[in-house]
Amino acid sequence: MILLSSKMLLAQTTYVINDTNVSVRDKPTLKGKILGTISIGETVTVTDKNNLEWYYVSYFGNEGYILSKYLLKLEDAEKYKDWEKQHASTGDNPACDNISPQYNYDIDNELSIKVGSSSDAVVKLMNSADNCIRIAFIQAGDRYSMKNIPEGIYYLKIAYGKDFRKYTSNGKCIVKFMVDAVYKKSSQKLNYYNSKQPTTIEGDYEVSHWNVPSFDLELNVEYTKDSFNTFQASKTTELDFNR
Repeated sequence: MILLSSKMLLAQTTYVINDTNVSVRDKPTLKGKILGTISIGETVTVTDKNNLEWYYVSYFGNEGYILSKYLLKLEDAEKYKDWEKQHASTGDNPACDNISPQYNYDIDNELSIKVGSSSDAVVKLMNSADNCIRIAFIQAGDRYSMKNIPEGIYYLKIAYGKDFRKYTSNGKCIVKFMVDAVYKKSSQKLNYYNSKQPTTIEGDYEVSHWNVPSFDLELNVEYTKDSFNTFQASKTTELDFNR
């Protein structure tokens, strides 16, 4: 027999903090210890609503109780009413009109990306002109490969999180994780220029050889459990990620 707690049985739902600096407590009572505070407009995952007055929430790996009157379901928040929930699978392109995927089918290279189990990710492959030539959603724990990448120098922009959504404004596609979002920009450059190797003589022919680079990366984000209101792990911003 397998017993599951009520917190595990509840479908997780995204809520918005609708008051200023809401306290998170270790018990569902005003006498409970304050674990931290969360600012207005921030989003949390509600994992238990058995107590109608106090909801049990998760926020960047931290957990605790918040008075339910300070929480508004995401779909009811005016700020997010036009954000479309994306039921994405690994390899899906968010179909952003402002991003034109580029390929060179004459080059058999790839960028293989393994994402850790703690969060989903959206990965952008950026060229030296800061233009995105590929974008892909990767589910937590999955691996995905971008292939036939044109020659050039690239870097990555990465968004980690949960509850993936998209919003289109003036033809521009903006993607966002509503829960536990962290944004990174890689410092490592990926050199996808083919390099010529020494030729060899095979029979009556001189044969050219080329080194075709490929990369295998593992991406992961770990949420700290120090304080609700001090978490700051992003190396770039949501605005920069969507630029």
